[in-house]
Amino acid sequence: MSQELIKVRAGLNRVSSDLKQGQLISAATSVREGARIFGRVPMIKNEQDELVALLLAACDYLRYNKEIATFFPLSIEYASGQEAALATTMNQLIEALDQANMEEAVARHKAYQKAQLEKGRSELERGAIDDARRTLGQLGQDYQGEADLLLSIGEEFMQANLFEDAVKKLELAVRLKPGDAHLLNRLGMARRKLGAFEESERVYMAALELEQYDPNLLFNIGRLYLDWERWEQAAHYAKRALACAPDFAEAGKMVAYAEKKYNEDIARKK
Repeated sequence: MSQELIKVRAGLNRVSSDLKQGQLISAATSVREGARIFGRVPMIKNEQDELVALLLAACDYLRYNKEIATFFPLSIEYASGQEAALATTMNQLIEALDQANMEEAVARHKAYQKAQLEKGRSELERGAIDDARRTLGQLGQDYQGEADLLLSIGEEFMQANLFEDAVKKLELAVRLKPGDAHLLNRLGMARRKLGAFEESERVYMAALELEQYDPNLLFNIGRLYLDWERWEQAAHYAKRALACAPDFAEAGKMVAYAEKKYNEDIARKK
């Protein structure tokens, strides 16, 4: 008996225990390899008969496994001479299990991220700033390639008025998704809150190139110029926001205030 056949037999004999231990892919792989060995490795009749019996038993184990039934809707059928079809079915099963494992892993990571965000938020709300920085900082480090998560962390810091911390996370997010107008909008706002008006303006203009008709973005740009005391520009962008959203009451108030301040400046210069 060849070493390959010995290995295949051992795998098929483990199918039942693998399934009991939740090793679904290992069990399916053993069946696939058992099916593939036919026609590739010379066997005497007794060896073939034994292998067929092992495959039949293994397929029964797979067919009646509740976890596999959850992930795999196809029937697992086998009869002697149908080894090629069985190998194909096992490939499909392994792919389905791989996908299920991936989805489970994603769900696990999302649950962890949500829990850590909530933990950091709670720490910020009770004033444990250093603890929150550690919690949210580690979360951002663990998932430094996920722009949406970095945005969420930045938002938590913004809610706590920790704008320097927010800028750091939002800048990382923008590097990952430079064409995201919403991210740029939030970064522009955080920089404005720090009084970094020129940097805020640069970011807002980049966002405006991507989204010219977003009333919230236009309003935020107007707010930047309001803080910067550039009244004419503030009125201009507030008017643009109103043109996009005529019921935008705050934009209307900004127009009135900016024009009032602009006229006062003109009057003083006279």
